[in-house]
Amino acid sequence: MEKDVRIAVRVTAIEKEKIQAKARKCGLSTTEYVKQRALGYEPRAVPPDALFACLERLGELAGKASSPELDKEISTVLKQITAEFLLPGKG
Repeated sequence: MEKDVRIAVRVTAIEKEKIQAKARKCGLSTTEYVKQRALGYEPRAVPPDALFACLERLGELAGKASSPELDKEISTVLKQITAEFLLPGKG
């Protein structure tokens, strides 16, 4: 879908700085951050690299799971971590 409509919002210099700082924490442009917030999403701060290393390790363990039950449990935990820490929340 082509983006051809613009919305302009006036803010104070302090408000702009705060919005830009929050957008940077989430790894988003200011425009994307404001758009997500306006649409009811709560962008999350970019998690530390250690979280990704742990997720990768859990994924490896899931591939070596010795039973379907264990594989399913690991998969559930991976999905929960992804939803809680990586995906934007819908408020």
